[in-house]
Amino acid sequence: MSNRLICGICVSEKEMPTCCDRSMIVKNVYLLCCCSDECGYNPIPECCDQKMDYLFA
Repeated sequence: MSNRLICGICVSEKEMPTCCDRSMIVKNVYLLCCCSDECGYNPIPECCDQKMDYLFA
């Protein structure tokens, strides 16, 4: 099972970004690395001028 991001407009998909060799998790409107305080939050990637949605695959 792989977690992916999908664009709600063009339906383009991409792999969930990784940090510290692990997939990041979606937390509110950000991506979060749970391994280290230094990593913290990153913005969710955008496509078609909007944030991509989380897709359980």
